[in-house]
Formats: sequence, C-alpha cells, structure tokens
Amino acid sequence: MKTVKRLLLIMLTLAVLFPFLYAFSSSFFSAADFTTYPARLFPSALRFSNYTKVLKHRYFLTYVMNSAITGTLGTVLRLFIAYLAAFAFAHYRFPGSSFLFSFLILTMFIPSDLLLAQNYITIQRLGLLDTYLGIISTSLLGAGQIFMLRQFMKTVPEEIHESALLDGTGDFAYMRYILLPLSKAVIVTLSLQSFVGIFNAYLWPLLVTNKASMRTVQVGITTLGFSESLNYGPTMAAVIILFIPFAMLFMVFKKSILKALEKGYLYT
Repeated sequence: MKTVKRLLLIMLTLAVLFPFLYAFSSSFFSAADFTTYPARLFPSALRFSNYTKVLKHRYFLTYVMNSAITGTLGTVLRLFIAYLAAFAFAHYRFPGSSFLFSFLILTMFIPSDLLLAQNYITIQRLGLLDTYLGIISTSLLGAGQIFMLRQFMKTVPEEIHESALLDGTGDFAYMRYILLPLSKAVIVTLSLQSFVGIFNAYLWPLLVTNKASMRTVQVGITTLGFSESLNYGPTMAAVIILFIPFAMLFMVFKKSILKALEKGYLYT
C-alpha cells in the first residue's frame, strides 16, 4: 500500500513539474527543434542564444520594470486598504456593517471578465489609459485579502484591543504596534500572493496599455515577435527568467507562507 502511495505521489509530482521542466528544456531549443517529429523533450544542443535575444530586446527590461512597479504599488495600496477595512469589520459594529461585509464577499463570486467593458470605459473617461494607476485600478479593492485579514483579526482576543484603548492607545497606534506584528505571517503571504497576481495579470493590462513603453511583461512577452517564426525558445527563456525571482521570494518567505497555510489564512 505504501508503495502504491509513493508511486502516485511521484506521478503527481512529475505531472506538476513537467510543464516547468519542459519550459526550461525548450528555452535552449533552436527553431528547428520545435518542428522535429517526434517532438523533442531535450535540446539537440545547449544554446544560450535564446536568453541573449530576450535580454537584448529593446523593451524586455522595460516590460519587467513596468510589471515590478505595478505589482509593488498595487500590492502596497491593496494591502493598506484591506488592512484598514478588515480592522473596521473585525472590531466595530456600525449601521450596515453586516450587509457591507456580505456584499463584499459576494463580489468574490463575480467573474472579473464580466466587468471588463465597464471598467475600461471608466478608466478611459478618467484619462488613465497608459498609466500605472490605470493598470492597477481594478486590483486596489481585494475582497479576498479583506476577508482573510478580518478572519485573522477575529482570532486576536478583543481584550487586547480594549486594554490598549483604556491605556490611551488609539486605534492607529494599536494597529501599528500591536496588531501589525501579530499579522506578519498573513500579511507577508497575502502580499506575495497579490504581487504575483498583479505581476502576472494579462488581459486588463493588455486593454489599458497601447504604448510599448507602458506594457507589462506578460503582455510584452506575447509581442516579442519570436513566435512568428515558430521559434518559441526566446519566449520560454523569458518565462524562465521571470520564474527565478519568484522562486527566490518563495524561499526567503517560505516560513511565513507555510505558517499562514497551517493557520488557514491563505485562500486559493
């Protein structure tokens, strides 16, 4: 029985890892390697020219920088808004608070594509096309982040908050000096999740950017032009280059992520 479980575990692991391993292998392919029959799993020769083409591309580093800026700015603003909103929902009862929170949760079930046209019209009328604010505008209100932070804050004894208020500590001081350190694991995990989501967004940045200098990397990869000649090697090389910093981030914050997962503070 143990042998069967191990075999199943190995098969599932290979199924998960295969796309990445093939992307890494094909990043060294030549154009001819993609058209051979039967299909290759490994390159005919080890070539680093694909990586050179990507790094020397006129806009590739600009695309990466745009994604890094929007990912960082969007994450900071989203978590700041979510932190304040979660605190209000967790510690205060005001008219309509239950309705507002329920409505907020319901928005998580609305497909984002359903609002694309209206969101685009709004951003266009505000003159925010080809701007960082326009790219991150639809990511600022994170219902999932608000929900998870609220659930965590509900686990912190209310007596701590009440004692802080009796000692003359205001809400903002309480959030900064007491609640924030306690929320470190969940905030770090939600920040990474938000950054990866905004960084990897494709459809919305594609709609609101027309200038090459403002495109994000996920949009930019599709416009590099390498695939037109059936040479997908540079595209795969770009994917691997982008994967490296995310792998490093995971290794650095692995403990916080695993702690948040164990506590159930990370939604999928």
